[in-house]
Amino acid sequence: MIPARNRAAVIGRAVASACAQTLPPAEIIVVDDGSDDGGATIEAARAAMRDEIPLRIIELGERGGAPSARNRGIAEAQGDWIALLDSDDAFAPEKLEVCARAITPEVSAVFTDTRFETESGATYTLYAGKPVDTRDLVYSNVLGGCSATVIRRESFEGAGGFDPALPSCQDWDLWLKLADQGRIAVVAEPLTLYFFDGANRISRGTANVVAGHRAVFQRIYERQTPDEAARLRRYHDFHLAQTKAYWVLSGDGVLLPALRNLAAPHPRTTRKSSLHLLYTGLKRKLGLLN
Repeated sequence: MIPARNRAAVIGRAVASACAQTLPPAEIIVVDDGSDDGGATIEAARAAMRDEIPLRIIELGERGGAPSARNRGIAEAQGDWIALLDSDDAFAPEKLEVCARAITPEVSAVFTDTRFETESGATYTLYAGKPVDTRDLVYSNVLGGCSATVIRRESFEGAGGFDPALPSCQDWDLWLKLADQGRIAVVAEPLTLYFFDGANRISRGTANVVAGHRAVFQRIYERQTPDEAARLRRYHDFHLAQTKAYWVLSGDGVLLPALRNLAAPHPRTTRKSSLHLLYTGLKRKLGLLN
């Protein structure tokens, strides 16, 4: 399911990657979130399709935002499992097949690692080969963005879907709720491809990022004991101070999390792993990493 608004330049890549899966999807749904590009986004999506896979396009008359578009697309989907894909991201060819092998009756969602490509062409991978403990979701979004997941429809509905009222962090908020619905499986392979050539990423609006984090933090505190909430608040306050400078100093979310973990590690984050992350990020910033 692909939400899109004015993404004619990049949506073809997303659609083509969904069509090229070794385990083909039953359908591809594109939710056009009030594009005003004269139909260019829809035409680009159609041009990238293969005849053997049905394409359904849902046109929303007014812009409602990506969370609302995702909720609408999932509501319209026919299958029991829905793979989310942002219009400027892509799947590796084996993404759906590998995720399907990770599904068991108690699993509510499957996530993969994400491989990032910056505007300069440099690439790096988050979480590659590293087990992800979903208990760490109370500290930060350790699972990645929407394109990384395949979600059980029943679990999505039980979690209440994405919350459009949040100015950001809607994905993190949903992952927390999905953890209540069943086990979250993580595939330590970079099968989700994230590109920085799309426009209007919500995470580039610092005010939205800060407000969204504050809202999700509060939801987390309400589920903790007073002592645990106080400890988490100290960690989050430090995290938020870094988030405010996110795009100024890092731009891609690697250097600052590494520094944060060095200064305020939580029980399952080691300084060694943070040093490695910092080293990798610095190499990339200096243009030494391809």
